Amino acid sequence: MSEADWISKSSIKPKKRLSQNFLIDQNIAKKIIRLVQGQLADRILEIGPGLGILTELLLEEQYRVRAIEIDKDLVGSLNNRLNTYPQIELVHQDAMDYNYNNLEGPLWILVSNLPYNVGTRLLVNLMIEVPVIHRYVVMVQKEVAERITAKTGSREYGALSVASQLFTKPKKQFDVHKNSFIPRPEVTSTVLTLQREEILDEAERLEALNLAKTAFQQRRKTIKKSLSSEQVNFDRLRDIGINEKSRAEELTPEQYLLIANMVLDET
Repeated sequence: MSEADWISKSSIKPKKRLSQNFLIDQNIAKKIIRLVQGQLADRILEIGPGLGILTELLLEEQYRVRAIEIDKDLVGSLNNRLNTYPQIELVHQDAMDYNYNNLEGPLWILVSNLPYNVGTRLLVNLMIEVPVIHRYVVMVQKEVAERITAKTGSREYGALSVASQLFTKPKKQFDVHKNSFIPRPEVTSTVLTLQREEILDEAERLEALNLAKTAFQQRRKTIKKSLSSEQVNFDRLRDIGINEKSRAEELTPEQYLLIANMVLDET
């Protein structure tokens, strides 16, 4: 049964207030699943399973899946669709309110067609606060994907780029045409992978992100002005090869990390 037929049979109607755009293209779904690359011990966290097109493919690959869905109508539909798979756990809850400390075990992979209305904020929160998720295979707006993967100095480069690149290694995989969804969204989507390595200097990276946020809030100013209240020793900046006349978009994530180390050393 096609995804469009499933919508018709189950009387599911996409809810605009929940930014629901259901993926219906099986070929795209299979391409996404190939990017998961999970190991035997990995468990899958899916946020916003929608009609279950990705969920079912994951279950067919024998992954253990915990799927969080805010829409009670979809939870009922998913229960009907997936009731033959013993390794699925459906959670009816808003993903923004879910307690991710409940992710027991060492390693998880996030697979998600992230809702446009909360996707960016949720992704950043998970990258920073939930280290047990070590790989992300996510679909976001193309514009967001470009910001996440942006190179230093580019127009798209900003605090989101720094956050993503401090905590993961992001990579654009492929774009998804609007016709792959019901209803057809107004924007093109992009599938990203983000790999989170073990981080031993988490405090420094959090400080680096705070510095980047402060600098980008005043991106027209030099960092000497935008970071003047952040206890930065600008005499020492020159010693580590950073020009105090640089602007926010001219500093790499690694340079923000160097400044953060210096600030923490001074306090």
